[in-house]
Amino acid sequence: MATKLQIWKQALVHLEKATITTLTDDVEARYVFDNAWVGAVEEAFNSGDWNFAKASAALSPNGALTPAVGWAYAFDYPAGWLRTVTVSNRPDFGAFHDYVDQGGNLHANTPTLYLRFISSVNAADDKISTWPTMFWRYVALKLAFDTCGKLTSGDTLEDKLGKRMERALMQAKNVDARNENNKVIEPGTWLRARRGGGGIGGSRDNGGTLVGGQITFGEGDV
Repeated sequence: MATKLQIWKQALVHLEKATITTLTDDVEARYVFDNAWVGAVEEAFNSGDWNFAKASAALSPNGALTPAVGWAYAFDYPAGWLRTVTVSNRPDFGAFHDYVDQGGNLHANTPTLYLRFISSVNAADDKISTWPTMFWRYVALKLAFDTCGKLTSGDTLEDKLGKRMERALMQAKNVDARNENNKVIEPGTWLRARRGGGGIGGSRDNGGTLVGGQITFGEGDV
């Protein structure tokens, strides 16, 4: 289980700076980290569909809101919402596209929406112990990268940290994806076109691929 202090120490290792012993040490890095921390964590939470950060909610319309033109109902986002993962009109989160995100609200023609989203609840300092190992190690690199310009004078180090951060993010996403249930991933647009799916006289069976906890994009999607 990670702690905030452990993450800050790891960030200092990446920055090749002296370590700290507490979160209140009277050194420059502590003050710089203080200012950068919230933004770095929020960006990290927004960078992937992290299973540990997901939440779900059934939304009812807010009668005090005026729905966008063409829509019957307007919905508030729930407290703690950072980013939408899935919107549906069914509690099993079946495919649904008849809605719009506009003006900071959701709008639809159905009186109930089901929302799966990335929540800020586990972004709080007292929830850091719930962060998976690969995720908090990514946060440490993110913090180091964001503060490198302030704490060091080396463009070469910043470039190295950027590359490390990208690799850490990919690794964290891959490990996180393995914890998901088996699911059918729809084939990509290129493959569907090759099969004739959706075309005149083409087959409607696109034959999604069953994967076991490993999220792979449809072939041809970027």
